[in-house]
Amino acid sequence: LLFMGSEFAQNDEWNESAGLQWYLTEYGEHQGVQKCVAEINAMYRAVPALWEKDTSPEGFTWLVGNDGAANVVAFARWDDHGAPFVCVTNFSPMPHEHYQLPFPTTGTWSEVLNTDDFAYGGSGVSNSAIEINDGAHLTAQVKIPPLATLWFKRS
Repeated sequence: LLFMGSEFAQNDEWNESAGLQWYLTEYGEHQGVQKCVAEINAMYRAVPALWEKDTSPEGFTWLVGNDGAANVVAFARWDDHGAPFVCVTNFSPMPHEHYQLPFPTTGTWSEVLNTDDFAYGGSGVSNSAIEINDGAHLTAQVKIPPLATLWFKRS
């Protein structure tokens, strides 16, 4: 949930008697957050799995829901045609270099969003295309940066 100024990482909480701190968008860190939010919004509009089945249980599948030790959650969203989209978040300040991530289907998966990208002011740790060929073992080793969210789309 974003509120006035959050989309560019305003330093101060919004205050009705003061304007937003727009001057902050002149600085790299704030530009990175603004760019990240803009790209998330654009991707939300472009990826039907993120919104088509919002009110249907068939639109959501937990992939990782109980990994408190690593502070990671992952889930798949599904569009009306059965195309999955994977979302992963690391709530820990520690990176996970070799995380075994379940995927919902076989295929080639590409990282389409990484909130730790250089463009957003992050470290740039990312994943190459992931091949899931074995229907019995729908997992792959991925790198999950600290305090980051990754989105994967099947090609």
